[in-house]
Amino acid sequence: MLSAQTKESSNLAARRFLYIIAALVVLAIAGAFAYRIFAPQLMRAAFVPDVSFADSPKPPATFYDRADAWLARPGIPADVVRWTPEGYSPAPKPAVAVFYVHPTTYLKGDRWNAPIALTGDPRFRQTVFLKSQASVFNGIGEVWAPKYRQATFGAFLSLGEPDSAKSFAVAYSDVEKAFELFLRDIPPDQKIILAGHSQGSLHLVSLLAQEIAGTPVADRIVAAYLIGWPISIESDLPKLGLKPCETPEETRCIIAFQSYAEPAQPESIFDPFYTTTGLTGAPRAGTHLLCVNPLTGAPDLAPPGDAPETAATDETLHRSSLAAEASPLPVETMDGADASDPYGTARNLGTLIPVDETYSSATLEAGLVGAKCSDKGYLSIGEKPPEGLRSYVLPGNNYHVYDYALFWTNLRTDVERRAQAALAATAPARSR
Repeated sequence: MLSAQTKESSNLAARRFLYIIAALVVLAIAGAFAYRIFAPQLMRAAFVPDVSFADSPKPPATFYDRADAWLARPGIPADVVRWTPEGYSPAPKPAVAVFYVHPTTYLKGDRWNAPIALTGDPRFRQTVFLKSQASVFNGIGEVWAPKYRQATFGAFLSLGEPDSAKSFAVAYSDVEKAFELFLRDIPPDQKIILAGHSQGSLHLVSLLAQEIAGTPVADRIVAAYLIGWPISIESDLPKLGLKPCETPEETRCIIAFQSYAEPAQPESIFDPFYTTTGLTGAPRAGTHLLCVNPLTGAPDLAPPGDAPETAATDETLHRSSLAAEASPLPVETMDGADASDPYGTARNLGTLIPVDETYSSATLEAGLVGAKCSDKGYLSIGEKPPEGLRSYVLPGNNYHVYDYALFWTNLRTDVERRAQAALAATAPARSR
């Protein structure tokens, strides 16, 4: 039997152990709370270059008639953009041309613009994004993907500041030049899909506003997938010449969203955006953000009543009247949502789950995650995001890295449906 003194010593040791565990729990909670509060400042200190744009290393420009200026384009080996998960394959004769601009892959804070030719981790990330994102489009289109002197990650954390603006201008100049060659080399009447993510979408927004809206090229746009970048309905959309997609068959329209799990904290992204001026010259502060639900191909919320009409003509923005006559697509239906499920999980035809982080192979799992546009403008995926897509979740429950993967099959279905509608609408004219 234990003596009273021994029992007391044992109880004291147990209490001390519990105190230590309690203290560790409190520290963990406090650390998590502090991280939530100070994450933006910590990220800024880690990634924003401590050198001015003027003193930053200047990567040389490239000429886009060179094959090595492209990650993918016809005539060069580009297996990475022809990758598909099991059960899918790239189109043997692509019907449309896809201009895809990849997101930011250079994270180091040693410069404001990355070099054209990447190595190491930035190149690895580039490959992963090409597989998980550009593969959405290879069932109907030939993918053109330029290399460019991307603004580095720190430029986003200092959005609106002069050095950040200069780095984005350098990156955009490359994208614009690549698009000029893209237009020169594809057939003059071929339909075009614009596709990007994050920084890539930002540059495509600028390209639409500065080079495409109001020109004959705008009539060739099947759709613009401007995913992972905020677009102000009031201060940006009127200059883009396209309106938000309202049905799965509509053409010459925009699909845009940003994915967050709940509880979402989009302020670290949205707050800097709201300090900037929109494409119309009006402040973005207090405006609404565009959100088209990838599960339905339409916005969940009615656009604000006081939003101005876009500058494009009715002809440019018309909904394809021949869409209903298009041949039935050999793809799954977007129906099937349970009315009791506010996120419409049953509508998700397949989330792309990588077997490993290289996307050497991946599986598609249907009904894994739902989505609905929130009144704040982000796409909410609910409180139970997929287990297989949590490695690179950003602060604030931001599923930015997985915007395409979360809805891979729905997006592929969406692309094919709109492309076939656009091709059907032009078929009578070609046959005359």
